[in-house]
Amino acid sequence: MTKAADERIATRISELIEMGERVLQTKREPAPGTIAFDSFVDSEKAHQWFTSSQSILCRGLGSDSAHYKNFSEIAGKKLTFSPVRRGQGILRAALEDLRHGHLFDVRRLIAAEVSADFLEQAAELHSASYNGPAALVAGCVLEDCLRRLCGKHELALPARPKLDTMNADLARASVYNKLTQKRITAIADIRNNAAHGYWDQFDQADVKDMIDWVATFVEAQDI
Repeated sequence: MTKAADERIATRISELIEMGERVLQTKREPAPGTIAFDSFVDSEKAHQWFTSSQSILCRGLGSDSAHYKNFSEIAGKKLTFSPVRRGQGILRAALEDLRHGHLFDVRRLIAAEVSADFLEQAAELHSASYNGPAALVAGCVLEDCLRRLCGKHELALPARPKLDTMNADLARASVYNKLTQKRITAIADIRNNAAHGYWDQFDQADVKDMIDWVATFVEAQDI
């Protein structure tokens, strides 16, 4: 995720914190004689705030983040004053972590673990002589890595970016040299041949080299 994207997320969280404060200002005590364990707030405003906050935490920080999980647990059947106040604390913690860069290492760790898992699957497929599927999986890992590199260096991406285009743009931006660009082009050819069922265009050794190279390349990137 780019710095600009993080700033947009931070801005939206700030807006939602302000919205939450307006929700808290609607606080009203239960009517005399009513059995209630908490003060009330405007239900419509509270649910709007809750839904928007839950959405940005999921999209911006991830459904596995502690912020999203903790926030999702604040509400029971009703959003009363105390859950909203707890939610405000979670939003403020998310904003502070985002602004101080505390979320970057977590994101990078998750991305690295996912890539490693897929490359392990590719190696297992290769060992079982399923060279085509192994090449496809390794190619997908490489494509995802290039997409994240483009994001890191703030290179514009279309809705459905192509590997060759990203490769050319990254080389043009001097993210890596021409030799690396050519190697990626060769790997992309193996992936494309595998996708179209042209098994005679590569062999088991080609796929082994492909998996090893992609693993080394991905590990070397600071993303």
